[in-house]
Amino acid sequence: MRSLVALSTLLLLAAPLGAQTVYTGFTQNPGCVVGGPNMCAEKIAPQGAALTARNAFFSNLTNNVGTQNFESFAPGLGAPLALDFGFAGVATLTGEGNTEAEDPVDIIPFGRYAMSGNRYYQARASGVANFSILFSQLVAGFGFYGIDFGDIGGSVGIDLFSGGTLLTSLVVQPQVAAPGTFVPELNGGLRYWGVLYGSNTIDRVDFTLTGLPTDADVFAFDDLTVADASQVQGTVPEPTTFALMGAGLFGVVAVKRRRRK
Repeated sequence: MRSLVALSTLLLLAAPLGAQTVYTGFTQNPGCVVGGPNMCAEKIAPQGAALTARNAFFSNLTNNVGTQNFESFAPGLGAPLALDFGFAGVATLTGEGNTEAEDPVDIIPFGRYAMSGNRYYQARASGVANFSILFSQLVAGFGFYGIDFGDIGGSVGIDLFSGGTLLTSLVVQPQVAAPGTFVPELNGGLRYWGVLYGSNTIDRVDFTLTGLPTDADVFAFDDLTVADASQVQGTVPEPTTFALMGAGLFGVVAVKRRRRK
């Protein structure tokens, strides 16, 4: 009977690993002085809560995951863009936005910059704007850095899909002020956001950006990381594995019954 209990516990412990896990953290410019000459917008290295969230996300991944940093794209390119994530496949980015080259002069007062190299993807929240990333195959993880989120009252949401079916809608950057209202503490701030599943689950992510058409919030995105289930440590067993474990469970029960007879 102890073998039966042990196997049942293994099934119960394995199942939660397939659940959705979100990692997110925001770091304000540590040199921010409201009303100061930098308007709280200057390039900062990964640090604080954003770096903690990024490290927590990556702590569950192997070292060979694919990350897109837009360095291979010329500035000013609009969608569609072909993105390469290595072992996790390729993806197509469609919708609003364009690639951009970092301009040190423009970081103050605009607050947008790259995390790797000097290029990133940016999108403008003119009313409601959207862009999507469609993966060539189901993947288990997706993460990215977001820069300059929400400083003009905008917000960022993300929808996760599988085979055209909406799995969940999540808030990446909440709206902290009325659209068009400048929030200097968020100017040039750094956010990391990532989601992991225990199995290859999602094949599309949709970004929804909200703001005022006349005074739009503009967001920067960089270091997009995608992981296949085999690159996620502690991956939940596939359905066939559960079937095998179930067969083993019935085997244990059968052996116990024979011994009693």
